[in-house]
Amino acid sequence: MTPVAGKRPAASRAEVRHPPRETAAAKPVRARRSFLPWGRANRRITVEQRSLLLWLTELLLALARRLLVVVKVLAALGALAGALWLGRLGVQHVVASPRFALQQLRVDPTQHLTREQVVALTGVATGDRLLTLDTDAVAARLAAHPWIASARVRRELPTTLVVNVVERRAAAVVLMGGPYLIDDSGHAFKPATLEEADGLLVLTGISRDQYSGLREVSESAFREALALHAAYQHPDSLATTRAAHTRGGRPPLSEIHIDPRNGFSLVFYEGGAEIRLGRNDLSEKLARLDEILAALGPRGVAALQVVHLDGPVLDRVPLRLIPPPPSEPPSPAAAGREVKKSTALRNPVISGSKVSPPAPMHTPSSSSPSSSPPARSRPPTD
Repeated sequence: MTPVAGKRPAASRAEVRHPPRETAAAKPVRARRSFLPWGRANRRITVEQRSLLLWLTELLLALARRLLVVVKVLAALGALAGALWLGRLGVQHVVASPRFALQQLRVDPTQHLTREQVVALTGVATGDRLLTLDTDAVAARLAAHPWIASARVRRELPTTLVVNVVERRAAAVVLMGGPYLIDDSGHAFKPATLEEADGLLVLTGISRDQYSGLREVSESAFREALALHAAYQHPDSLATTRAAHTRGGRPPLSEIHIDPRNGFSLVFYEGGAEIRLGRNDLSEKLARLDEILAALGPRGVAALQVVHLDGPVLDRVPLRLIPPPPSEPPSPAAAGREVKKSTALRNPVISGSKVSPPAPMHTPSSSSPSSSPPARSRPPTD
């Protein structure tokens, strides 16, 4: 059929009756799995068969590399051990060498210990190996002695051992059931003998039980007493100004008594007078003591018995004086000598220190009548 121009061609009968259907979208194809649940999808695996000789060669190479590392480590450890062994042999040879043996022990001079005592305390002897000596142990043995406060030990190669010792200084004697020496820190370091306690200040008032139970407090009280003694021996400017008119220094002390409640009391060496100071304003109270001694005159120390300076500074100071000894009646000879002395002093013929010659005395002649009265007659007797 020939199509007519200007008209739409008619569709065929088959196309009108049966229109074309749309095709469904293509679904993705899943890989085929095994019928077992733990199975995996089929894959193409290429199997390469290696030679047994090649496998053995690689194994031997790996073992060789590891053995080489082990050999290097063992060689390094062996070299280090050999060096240490050789070094130890060298040190032992040097230590045991007689060139480094102790031949000289140098000790500083001490006041309370002799050189032989210090050498015995060290525990070393001539010929000991100097390099193996424990200097700390030697210093500890020295410091264990009561008179030694500290010790320092050092070597001077090749053959000398030097010992430096610092001794304690006995500052006072403390009576605690017995005499004990204390140092400047208030520490009681040894019992005192009569020779060691001679000339030292005595501190009293603290018992042995109090010192054992309250060591720090007791040592603090001892330090305060020592400071008071130092202030007493070396007056400050205030005391020096007030006592400028006095002659000499303050009287020496024999004892300082420590009272936990009432404070400190001084005891004079001569006469045993007690000066109660208390605790506060000690410098002011010592200055007032100088004024009291100056006011009493030359017999002031011997006349004092108790001085109460433990009250307020502005109050009056109570004193207790020693009563004078009872006067004895003079003997006739002494009275005669006293009369003669007083008469001679009042005699007008004495001028200065020279005595003028006495006037000539008139002696009676033998013819002069006797001045004696006539003797009485004896009464008659039966």
